[in-house]
Amino acid sequence: MLFQYNGGSSPLHRLGPLSKLILVGCFSLLSMAWDSTLHEAALLVVLIAAAWFGAGLTLARQLRAMSFLIGLGIPYFILSILAIREGHIVAAWGPIWITAEGLDIAGALTLRIFVLFLASYIYLSTTDPRDFVQVLNLRLRVPYRFAFGISVALTFLPLLEEEGRTIMAARRVRGQEPPRGLRNRLSWWGGYTAAVLVNAVRRVQQTALAMEGKGFGAYADRTYLHMLDRRRSGYVCAVVAVLGTAVLWWSL
Repeated sequence: MLFQYNGGSSPLHRLGPLSKLILVGCFSLLSMAWDSTLHEAALLVVLIAAAWFGAGLTLARQLRAMSFLIGLGIPYFILSILAIREGHIVAAWGPIWITAEGLDIAGALTLRIFVLFLASYIYLSTTDPRDFVQVLNLRLRVPYRFAFGISVALTFLPLLEEEGRTIMAARRVRGQEPPRGLRNRLSWWGGYTAAVLVNAVRRVQQTALAMEGKGFGAYADRTYLHMLDRRRSGYVCAVVAVLGTAVLWWSL
């Protein structure tokens, strides 16, 4: 249940969704533009500090959220090193050699994955999906039907995760542990995935019927019970982030 909105009163919780979206875009743009391990590491450190002090996300929680990326990042780092064969050789084993440029680029590409993920994770953790829908519809002029679809997807993810845990616990109570052998394991996980998908389809049908009963989509525009406050601090942060990104873009 890590990838969901967590209410709070931290500075990033109080910041507007659009301002935070601009901040995420600035970090993503710099991360995609730079190809240096040092620069990517600096971005990651800034994001970790922002998540800790600005959003109240402890280091342990950030590590849990990024733990599955470690299994992806290590093989990706090794393959990137082996794929880049140009530059100063620092180590060699027969036909395999490692270059300084390869280490730098491989480190940058691997850290980029963590930077993009952590920026998105901070946004999801500090932004209410209802506020995000309102910003998409009223500020960015996205049709509310599409914006509401994004909100439903973000809301369903933690629900599906919880249902998956419930199904797993029910199977364990019945004594159905994951079997041994590749074929048996594939069959077992196939049944588990099918059960989760069936519950997901059932929830989608229930939601669709409820939306149809309330007349969703019958009008071109929709109203909102709670309107977001347009705080000056959000505009200031957005402007500073854009200017800082422009300066870093041209200076490095």
